Amino acid sequence: MVKKQSWQLMIATLVTGVLSSLVAGFSQSAWAQPARLSPARDPNQVPSARYARGEDVDLSLIVEEWRDRYPATPIFACTCSAQTCGDAELWPFRTFTLYQPFIALGEFNAVNNEENGFNCFDMETGARPR
Repeated sequence: MVKKQSWQLMIATLVTGVLSSLVAGFSQSAWAQPARLSPARDPNQVPSARYARGEDVDLSLIVEEWRDRYPATPIFACTCSAQTCGDAELWPFRTFTLYQPFIALGEFNAVNNEENGFNCFDMETGARPR
């Protein structure tokens, strides 16, 4: 009989401990602030897609989009350094005039832009693309 009571006491203690942990965990998570969730994106409405379609979009919105989606990839600020720059068949699918600004995601794209008449610098470090 003593063994049965010990066993019952041990099970009751275990169940009580588990339930207490669950209740404590639930109450803490119920009051915790929700994590910042990124809203679902319509791929046709992101700033870079709108810009590629020819809409007039503030370049800072594209920088913000890229920093959110590609935080480790450098973003380059580029300026047209010829009478006309760009390659309409590649991003951003338009041409630019002298001193008109533009941005490029990643070193490969910045190098490509420089080959098409732009002068580009990393927005954080000021480094030129290699």
